[in-house]
Amino acid sequence: MRILTLALSLFLIPFMLFAAEQKITLKVSGNCGSCKKRIVAAAETLPSVEDAAWDKKTKVFTAEYDDTKTTPEAIKQAILKAGYDVEGVTADQEAYKKLPDCCKYKDHTHD
Repeated sequence: MRILTLALSLFLIPFMLFAAEQKITLKVSGNCGSCKKRIVAAAETLPSVEDAAWDKKTKVFTAEYDDTKTTPEAIKQAILKAGYDVEGVTADQEAYKKLPDCCKYKDHTHD
């Protein structure tokens, strides 16, 4: 029985190590390079969020994270609290009001 348990453990450990690494892709509103810095910084305040990026043209945010330390919902909430809409969910309005004028995507747009 011990041999079977050991064999199963050795087989499953590599899968468990890789299972924690996840990638998230979200549509996030924003306008400029300052938005990019704020969106990425908000996401990277969470444990294990790495390689966060936001594309100004496509409005697509991507990041890698460890799903044993954070969740997609926590990442969304961090970005919403920074003042940015995430996939149709409205951002925290007090945070939005504090954004620099160039970042106020609801008021005007930038290319």
